[in-house]
Amino acid sequence: VHRSFSDGTDSQNDLYKAYGHVHSILFFIGYLRSRHSLLGSLLDAHPHMVVSDEAMAFPRWIGDLQTWLNGSIYAFYDTLFGDWQSAVAHGRRSRVFEGRVVNVTSPYSYYVPNQWQGQCDQYIKVIGDKSGAFTARTMRKDKAVDAVRLLEKAAGAKVKFVHVVRNPFDNIATMVLQDARVKKREVGKHETKIKASYILDESISRYFGWAAGCNKARQAFPGSVIDIPSLEIVKNPADTLRKICKFLSISCSERYIKDCAATVDPVPSMTRDLIEWTTEQKNRVYEEMKKYSFFDGYSYDQ
Repeated sequence: VHRSFSDGTDSQNDLYKAYGHVHSILFFIGYLRSRHSLLGSLLDAHPHMVVSDEAMAFPRWIGDLQTWLNGSIYAFYDTLFGDWQSAVAHGRRSRVFEGRVVNVTSPYSYYVPNQWQGQCDQYIKVIGDKSGAFTARTMRKDKAVDAVRLLEKAAGAKVKFVHVVRNPFDNIATMVLQDARVKKREVGKHETKIKASYILDESISRYFGWAAGCNKARQAFPGSVIDIPSLEIVKNPADTLRKICKFLSISCSERYIKDCAATVDPVPSMTRDLIEWTTEQKNRVYEEMKKYSFFDGYSYDQ
């Protein structure tokens, strides 16, 4: 049964019945420009998953903790659900964005045909949010670990984190290229490497601040955080989705896997060479990477 939950009392009752099956709350945790939008849209196409686009769910939970705890967990779920509906109706997962997400000529988008974005099959087992960088930043707060445990207690569900790891040099370079100051200055220019040393320094600091939040979650909740290499999402989307579904204790059909994999552009985005790095900046990245085992194996040259 396709449930789209339009306005109305009956629909709201159906929605609350659907919430009653939730066993996992999923938060993306990580970095801007690391393929969160792509992976979030693929997971959201599952018949029993709702993954909102940018609901800032964990920051909102921790920011008004007592109010949430004094009310129903369904009120918190409603914040995720409202954003979810918006993303599918008008945002980057909608049909109107098909073929126009990355650039005008791309045949790929975040819309998955024949699957369940914007609907669910009678009930919801996993509900979550892909605001990964905001979750990582919020995880650094003193009360963050306690807030996760309180959410699990209030929901009677397990909180799980998906940590997407991209090569730091590509990830940071893409942050620089997407910075509004750079985009405004460099519009139409691609002949030479982008020189934006100050913005690059800023981006390095932001990136490893998020890494610290991710590491804190991995240490506090062993077994509840899964590391997903970003490259695997584009090179092996089917295996990646199976791995995540197993982590979330949810079954997935081969039709779902096949339909999702067909929407993924198999050509990875390598951006590290599009900007100018000083030796000092490269060395700073390498020194920061040494602090975290999840960066093992990454370098500028591979």
